[in-house]
Amino acid sequence: MRVKPFCWVFFLVCGLIAASSVQLSSQTQSAPKSGGAKSATKAGAIPKIWKSTTTGKEYRVQIDGDRFTAEWSNIPPEAAKQGAYIRSECRRSGSRWVGTSRILLPCSLSGGKTKMCPMLLRFEVDFISSDRITGGGEILREFDCGSCEVQKTGWGPFSWVPKNQ
Repeated sequence: MRVKPFCWVFFLVCGLIAASSVQLSSQTQSAPKSGGAKSATKAGAIPKIWKSTTTGKEYRVQIDGDRFTAEWSNIPPEAAKQGAYIRSECRRSGSRWVGTSRILLPCSLSGGKTKMCPMLLRFEVDFISSDRITGGGEILREFDCGSCEVQKTGWGPFSWVPKNQ
């Protein structure tokens, strides 16, 4: 079963958001090796809530040592009832953050039915400052809703800004 065009766009956007989460984490930790992670996580240095400039999704970001996490925070109520989430985690690798996003999103099937599909996509953060996080991540190119199978992915850039901007 092939994904309907609307579903494909939805999954593509979700993949991009997931990728954005990863990139945020690697940017925050791009400080020098010793003491850099601590200085980047000082209270007030990095905002807690970030908004994707491409999707509008908001992420709660936390940096703890060499670990970065981001979780989708403005989940639509209907998707939240179904258990939807995007949770990204990465580790510092040189000047970047590299990791994955664990995703559970609804996929529309024929007949008005919905199926929850889990995914695991790569993401990376290459720049973090107090006013911007950028990077890239795996995005869906082809996805089968019936089997929840990722058939083809690509790579897409992302950019996040603090929610207050």
